[in-house]
Amino acid sequence: MAGPWEIERRYLVRVDEGLWDQLGQGNPYRQAYVRTGDPAVRIRFGEPRGPVLTVKSGRGVRRREVDTVVPPDVAEALLEASERRVIRKIRWRIGPWELDRFEGPLDGLTLLEIELEHEDDPLPEPPDKIRILSEVTSDKRFTSSHLADVDPEDQAALVARAYAEVEER
Repeated sequence: MAGPWEIERRYLVRVDEGLWDQLGQGNPYRQAYVRTGDPAVRIRFGEPRGPVLTVKSGRGVRRREVDTVVPPDVAEALLEASERRVIRKIRWRIGPWELDRFEGPLDGLTLLEIELEHEDDPLPEPPDKIRILSEVTSDKRFTSSHLADVDPEDQAALVARAYAEVEER
């Protein structure tokens, strides 16, 4: 698959409760996965430019990603084709960072992401009132396509286990 590279690092975080009010509304996303695995194919609703079809492949910090805006009727057909593989989250941009707070069965999961120009770029300090617990960039459990593939009945348990694991360390 040809296309540009996305260089991104992701972190499991805890957010001070008072920060949520300070952040304001955020941007809600609904992501539906037509195909999980490698490559993953998703349709995302909530982008200002309209519904975006994205194909991602690879693992870790550097992955190939191509996307395009699609007409609403195509987006709805892709949503229908995704069956139950849908996640909802709210995203806030905080400087160079993106903070994602998941909703629904994944409620409680909060990830902090940053896109970099190069894999070895130094990281800026994380935003105030956000505590990084663990880097999860290479942990498949925290890719959105994997989260969407987990049965909704098991998603809450996945979130609870993830936080319990880092607190045991």
